[in-house]
Amino acid sequence: MKKTIFFWLYFIASIILAVYFSVRIITSIMGRGPVSDVKHISILSDSRNADLEPIRLATGISAGTKIKSVDLHQVNNRVSKVPGVKRSSIRRLSNGDIIIKTEQHKVAAQLSDGIYYYPLSEDGTKIETPSTERNENTIVFRGSVPENFTEIVNIVSGLSDYIDYIYMVETRRWNIYTKNGTLIYLPENEPSVAINKIKRLNNTHKILSRNIEIIDMRDPARILVKTRK
Repeated sequence: MKKTIFFWLYFIASIILAVYFSVRIITSIMGRGPVSDVKHISILSDSRNADLEPIRLATGISAGTKIKSVDLHQVNNRVSKVPGVKRSSIRRLSNGDIIIKTEQHKVAAQLSDGIYYYPLSEDGTKIETPSTERNENTIVFRGSVPENFTEIVNIVSGLSDYIDYIYMVETRRWNIYTKNGTLIYLPENEPSVAINKIKRLNNTHKILSRNIEIIDMRDPARILVKTRK
């Protein structure tokens, strides 16, 4: 007798739950009722310092927006075009929440036009979010981004405290301008070899802290140094 009572109780409860969830699904599809509204938008990023507000604005979605009117494909396209966003994905939960996951470009250097500083990702991609402020201890390029960007950044990273900016000359070779006012002429071929020489000389003789106007590395057989008068 007890089994029969519990059976009917479970049966009635399952009918009620089935009707409840069916009504929720139907009202959601029809765009009616609270379940059909966007409750919350969660934006997740792999970078702690990422500014999420431009991403939130790019969604074009606010709380209370009807889920039926949200095109997730279009939203994701807008989010993926936000400067600094490398990849993005979007998912809608059954409770009306929307979750957006983003992967940000990692800033390896900056490109400057003399006024603004544009972040450069690890592969040299220019991120169109300029700032008037330079990031601390960041390598800055002027003119253009080198084809061997990653190699150059890795080599000069140990000199970032001394370098003001690196400038391409006639698309052939690079000059380094230091914060101390020293101009370093790099050779057209194998600039990395010359940079390593500068690093060794600076470690042993602190040449980047001296009163030197020009260090000419263009001749692989010798280094020419001109001091300030």
